[in-house]
Amino acid sequence: MAKGTPSPDRLKIGDDLWVMNVEIASLREQDINAQVMQPRHFERLTENIRNRGALESMPYCHQPRGEGPVEVISGHHRCRATRAAGLSHVWAIVDTRVMRRSEIIAKQIAHNELHGETDRDILAHLVAMIDNVDDLLATGLPEDALPTVNPDDTKLSIPHGEFDWRVATLMFLPHQMEEFKDAVKVIDNATDLIGVASADQFEEFSAAVYEFGRCRDIRNFTTMVALLTDLARREVELARLESEESADSDTGSEPVPAG
Repeated sequence: MAKGTPSPDRLKIGDDLWVMNVEIASLREQDINAQVMQPRHFERLTENIRNRGALESMPYCHQPRGEGPVEVISGHHRCRATRAAGLSHVWAIVDTRVMRRSEIIAKQIAHNELHGETDRDILAHLVAMIDNVDDLLATGLPEDALPTVNPDDTKLSIPHGEFDWRVATLMFLPHQMEEFKDAVKVIDNATDLIGVASADQFEEFSAAVYEFGRCRDIRNFTTMVALLTDLARREVELARLESEESADSDTGSEPVPAG
């Protein structure tokens, strides 16, 4: 029968996905399978298939492009039990997409994790064969079953220092905040260095701020800082103007006397 021709033994159920009546003797099993079935469970499955005359749960297989041998991805024990029950064919879901070996292993693990018992050592061996992160995620395994990166014991030399420091919390009204930002921008553009002041200066700074507020009859700390910010901005702008005038005078020419 020509490839792709519908028949009672071949039914398309999706893109590159078929239900096929496959000869058991032609099935190829995976070289490694982590799924474990106890002998008593296998005997019970075989007896159920023998009594029913068919398998009630289809294996999942792979046949790239619908050509060549059919490879079992999930359902090894079901195929074996069907053979043991004396049947020559088994209905299976066959995926005809071209898949990488890593992708096939990932699907094998994902299907096996849905039921039955897993040999953890064999599972670890299968996981190690997967070479793609997306395939690892497709297995559906918990994080403790996925490979981990060995910890890097490289020690970086990071400067460290202990400081006696204080925290000051300032609150600004909207217009004060804009003025503060403007001042910081002016100051930041005028310096190449940002330093850390001594903790001892904090008390002096606080005393100066409150003394300034007392002289101006201001009791709100943030208002004091806002006014000091304005003064600082003015001083920076004045210093910049004086610097520019000094530079102009150094490069200016001598006045020419009247003739």
